[in-house]
Amino acid sequence: MFFKEKTDRGRIRYGENIIGSIARRAIEATDGRAVPSDVKGRQLRGEGASGAADDAIVDAAFKDDALNVTIYILVRFGSSVTKVCEDIDRAFRAEASHITGVGIGELTISVKGLLAKNVSKRNIEVTTHAVPRESAHPER
Repeated sequence: MFFKEKTDRGRIRYGENIIGSIARRAIEATDGRAVPSDVKGRQLRGEGASGAADDAIVDAAFKDDALNVTIYILVRFGSSVTKVCEDIDRAFRAEASHITGVGIGELTISVKGLLAKNVSKRNIEVTTHAVPRESAHPER
């Protein structure tokens, strides 16, 4: 799937794999407290490992001139789910808005399980909403 956005600087076109790549970097910023997952809760070790591309860890769609994204993760046992989700939220929003130039509307981080020796299936969703678009992009 491709996303298109018109800005005052021109047209921007990018694929869902770019959003997935940004999400993967945000997950990696948790220093191993979270790992990428697919929608079914299977751990994705890295791009290409088990044939999984970056777009498998996200669902994204435009709504009301903003990008709504769901990121699928597994959280390591003993880590704070709240803290991990806050860290991913902060890192993802900063990089996504910088790279794409598009505002992120609703960001849902779906914790599909807890990772120890085995994956304990869970379905916890943390959703955050964007700040108004005017304040999301400081003057350049």
